[in-house]
Amino acid sequence: MRLRNLEPLFRPASVAVVGASEKSGPGLQVIENLRTLGYEGDIYPVNPKYETVQGLACFPSLTALKDAGHSVDMVAVLLANRNVVPIMEEAASIGAKAGWAFAAGFGESGEEGQELEKQLRDVCLNNDMLFLGPNCVGYFNPNDKTGAYSAPLPEKIEAGNIGMVAQSGYLGLAVANSNRGLGFSLLCTTGNEVVVDATDCIAYMLEDEGTEVVLAFIEQFRDPQKLFEVAARARELGKPIVLIKVGKSALAQRATIAHTGALAGSDDVQNALFEKLGIIRVNDFDEMFETAELLSKVRKRLPQGNRAFAITLSGGVISLMGDLSEPLDITFPSWSQEGVRELRQVLPEFSGIANPLDAWGSGRIEETYDKCLEAVANESEGDLVLVVQDVPAGMAPRQVEQYKVVAEAAVDTARRIDKPLVVMSNHSSGFNDEIRAIMREGHVPLLQGTREGLIAIDNTMRYAEFLRKPLRDFKVEPNKEAHAMLPEGEAVLNEYESKQLLASYGIPTGAEQLCRSRDEAIEAAQKFGFPLVLKVVSRDIQHKTEAGVVRLKLQSQAEVEQAYDEVLANARNYNPEAHVQGVLCSKMVEEPVAEAIVGMISDPYFGPAVVFGLGGVMVEVVKDRALLIPPITREEARRAIDSTKGSKLLYGFRGKPKGDLEALVDTIVRTAEMTTDLASRLHELDINPLLILPEGEGVVAVDALVALQD
Repeated sequence: MRLRNLEPLFRPASVAVVGASEKSGPGLQVIENLRTLGYEGDIYPVNPKYETVQGLACFPSLTALKDAGHSVDMVAVLLANRNVVPIMEEAASIGAKAGWAFAAGFGESGEEGQELEKQLRDVCLNNDMLFLGPNCVGYFNPNDKTGAYSAPLPEKIEAGNIGMVAQSGYLGLAVANSNRGLGFSLLCTTGNEVVVDATDCIAYMLEDEGTEVVLAFIEQFRDPQKLFEVAARARELGKPIVLIKVGKSALAQRATIAHTGALAGSDDVQNALFEKLGIIRVNDFDEMFETAELLSKVRKRLPQGNRAFAITLSGGVISLMGDLSEPLDITFPSWSQEGVRELRQVLPEFSGIANPLDAWGSGRIEETYDKCLEAVANESEGDLVLVVQDVPAGMAPRQVEQYKVVAEAAVDTARRIDKPLVVMSNHSSGFNDEIRAIMREGHVPLLQGTREGLIAIDNTMRYAEFLRKPLRDFKVEPNKEAHAMLPEGEAVLNEYESKQLLASYGIPTGAEQLCRSRDEAIEAAQKFGFPLVLKVVSRDIQHKTEAGVVRLKLQSQAEVEQAYDEVLANARNYNPEAHVQGVLCSKMVEEPVAEAIVGMISDPYFGPAVVFGLGGVMVEVVKDRALLIPPITREEARRAIDSTKGSKLLYGFRGKPKGDLEALVDTIVRTAEMTTDLASRLHELDINPLLILPEGEGVVAVDALVALQD
């Protein structure tokens, strides 16, 4: 992967502050921030109005700075938008390697600003200079004690192993000032991204030895291919990316030809893609912070499954956890017989023994809690130990002493076991300082909020599972027969053409014949037998039921003759301009186990996704479907099938036979192969319905539609 070397930007040996000032504002703030961070490089204020700024020699221009024998790595521009381009031209002339501008009024502000932004980009790219922004608050790097940050730094700047990039300057400030207690290696905002974008920053942080978890707030990825490469590198390094992606525009808001286009929007495709890439998507900053806290502490000791043993001091909390964990993939196994015996020696007889465990007993936790936690940690069926204990800041001193018992037992246990141990407070009001200090010293993750904490655990378990899965090298050989079938340019294939294309990829379409006369239809009926289906074939009639050009369950030659004339007449009435290629005659499939929709939509930024849903037309109403990013494995196809509520229909629902699950898996995998092979041409694909026959009898694509792009 080709990466920009961002060292001159994020680790500059010298910084020129153009627009430096003794007056309150960004021109002063940047210098004060550098000193607060303990910056050890050279700071050069630049402003013709001053001889010194904050006791530092001030230069009238960048050229004067160079003439005085000084070199500059990075130029921080704290001037209005119209001054940024000339300053960066001067920066190029003195050999500066990077720049940053706080000013707004560029591409976000209309044609004049867009032209200004283009000029800025050209200057930087033509001179091989990095540039952060404009229209952002910059960055600070606590680990390396440097930054170019226009806002006041938070009171407590904690260095750590978490990197953060935000395209929004305001939300970058929100993260910096959150007081959550996370330690940052780098926090940067990217604004208009004329040169350096958020994905470049993620790539930089992945390679940074001091960064182990990367957070991102993204409005739009400007280069999806670069994101794919960065995600692959993140997996290789075992460094998680935790993402808030906003802007849930839906493909379904535009006109779609295929039914599948209405089943999934752009955001659905992105969700499936992020899961495929191992990127952890969260909904808000509370989920992000708790996930970051957990991963930053356990990245090198991840859970080996999704089974948790939990301990608390409240039965009510157990009910709350049960409700909130139900939609998640966390499981709470039953206790082993040995575990029950251990606990019976510690807890009173009236204490119920379940997982999660209420360890309050008789209330003498100073005597019993450590033994209960030891039993929890010893359960071999557990992949993670969860200690649930509220530790708010407002506790009475005696209660602090009591709850220190829990904290100290958690730290002692975490040190001796080889699986992660997590402490979770049930609300988000902050922590008691003494107990938080115990957790930090023991390097034990301390989460806040039941919902957010459980989501963080679920995210961590899913990420660990992603890393455990082996990487597969997919190769889809080009299907020459299929490529030869495709007409040039944009086109919507008729049903017969679409099904021929499917058949070339091994997707079953059943016995059928395209008939161009009543006699040919009678021939087909004699060949296939009854009952028979007749359908008009025309690229100009895509929704055949609405047009009345379908006849089902035809039981005799006379019915076939009558139906043939009727469907052609209805086609002419529905669309007199329609070009009719013929009437498709096929043997009707009776009593399938279930109906499904399998199709493909293409996101304009991220490419194709395969859509699967069970239940015929109902799947369009309830949108019970799964999305997969091709290419896919059979295992992924099975998981997608089982993730839908309609999957119950395939397992002998209400006395019906089991469906042919293996044939359905085949069809989904082959659809993904077709999607991959025809990626540059395929715009939409719709197999609806796909009839699923009893186990061992296969599946049949009864109708299909393919839309091609140029």
